[in-house]
Amino acid sequence: MDSDREALMREMFAAMANKVNPLTASDGRTYPKAEMQRLLQEWIPTNVIVKRICALDEGVVVAAPHVSFDNWTEYFANRLAYDLNCGQVLAKNFRDDDGGAIPASIGRHIHVNRPTESKRKGGVEHETQRAMAAFQKYRSALHEAGRIMPLTLLIELHGHRRHTKLEVATTGISATQAVQLKQCYTELSEVDLRLPELVIEPLDELCFTAQGTKANGSLAPKICRAALHIEIPRNCRENEDARSRFRPVLTEWLKRSIAILLPS
Repeated sequence: MDSDREALMREMFAAMANKVNPLTASDGRTYPKAEMQRLLQEWIPTNVIVKRICALDEGVVVAAPHVSFDNWTEYFANRLAYDLNCGQVLAKNFRDDDGGAIPASIGRHIHVNRPTESKRKGGVEHETQRAMAAFQKYRSALHEAGRIMPLTLLIELHGHRRHTKLEVATTGISATQAVQLKQCYTELSEVDLRLPELVIEPLDELCFTAQGTKANGSLAPKICRAALHIEIPRNCRENEDARSRFRPVLTEWLKRSIAILLPS
């Protein structure tokens, strides 16, 4: 991207953040908000990437559908997929107002792991043609990365700022298995009391239950037989020390979780 376009993008983002409409830009042109959003959507393309193909006997995939909205999930997906030797899928730039590459709303808040979008963060979800197209790309990428459909296990990574707990919504996992997973995490984390507490379905009440994704998205039975929908708390993503302590524990917990859920 050339420096003139980068400068114009910065002007547009600043204008939208400060509710300046229209923008009289340094290139001498006037840009209404709708045109700024159209251009920024064109200049910041969305992408669904199959980064790794699963090398396990079962179809296991780690996916981060909200890069960079859920910041640092790409980092965790990269490390986990390598350590677990499983498939990996990333979806980038579909959700706007992410504080990073898209610091203000450009009129594109597509959920990717389900066929819906919203007008803003936390807004009402609606099925749209472009949201369905994004979901189909994501679904196809999961199939390619896992080599089968439905996947045997989908590990989907997200980030939250609601509290300090590690939340795991699940599908296809019994209460007995959930007890085993929670006990396993407790054993791994008790050596460092700064690590987040785990809450997991169907044992615990969660803030993020992923109901829409379970009904019509990537957690539905036609996409995966079992799933761990992992919401990583903010501190474990954004604080370097906390992240470096949490990541190896998460890796080891998932290795053991796979052994519990997919016994040979």
